[in-house]
Order: sequence, then C-alpha cells, then structure tokens
Amino acid sequence: MAGDTTLSENYAFAGVYHVFDQHTDSAVPKVQFAHDDRHLLACCSLDGTISVCRLAPGPPSVLQVLRGHGGGVADFAWSLSNDVLVSASLDGTLRLWAPTDGRCIRRVPDPDGAALLCCAFQPLNNNLTVVSDTPAERPPPGHPPVSPGPP
Repeated sequence: MAGDTTLSENYAFAGVYHVFDQHTDSAVPKVQFAHDDRHLLACCSLDGTISVCRLAPGPPSVLQVLRGHGGGVADFAWSLSNDVLVSASLDGTLRLWAPTDGRCIRRVPDPDGAALLCCAFQPLNNNLTVVSDTPAERPPPGHPPVSPGPP
C-alpha cells in the first residue's frame, strides 16, 4: 500500500458518477481513465461513438462525443500523453482522435474489411497493436486458398 495507508483507505468508496446517459440503446464495452489523470475518462459504445468525460472539478460532464464510425466501437486506448485516442470498430476501421476537440485525425481501414476487436498503444513509443476478426476461410496475403474438406 502507499505509505502508511490501509487497504480500506486506498480503496475508500467515494460515490458513483453517472455520466453515460448518451448511450441509452447500446452497450458500453469499455470505460478507461486517461493516464495519470483521475478526472478524465472515456467510454466507447456499440452505438459507434466514444464519449470523453470530465469528473471534476464541478459536476461530471461529457466534454466530447467522438462520432464517425459506421459500426460499434469495440475498444479504444489513450496515448501515453493523453493527446490521442485510438478506436477499433466493428465497421473494420481504426480511427485516431484528438480528444480535446473531437476531431478525427486519421481513419485506417482494415485491409480485409474485418471487424476490429481491440487496440492498444505500446507505452514506450506509441506504436499501435490492433486485433481483427479476419474470416478463417480467407487465406493470409501471399498464401494459396485452402480447399474445403470433403462434403
């Protein structure tokens, strides 16, 4: 534990913030705080949006709603400096966002058009890792097609 604090002091319940009213018809698969900031967080939704929220000072509020994906957002990640968000969508695109003004910096389609399921920034150099749902029957580029088994 930090210093002389107990487990209960480190995890003291301080209340619940309800800031996700804008996602009423779709699931919110992920909520994540920004790096080294206990008041800035974001959540992604299967409605295709990402909400950037501030919990304090003052009442909790939604700062930006990032719109542009044509399908649900399955995952997102903050860059180490919190100046960029990356999102992975079921529409087969990855997007880089400026969370302060809601601007889409870049849109990157999956080469196979596959749904993107999760993403992460590598903390040392901000390289991206993305996992997609490439159909099993499609061979990787440069490989011959696999013939189906007997009927």
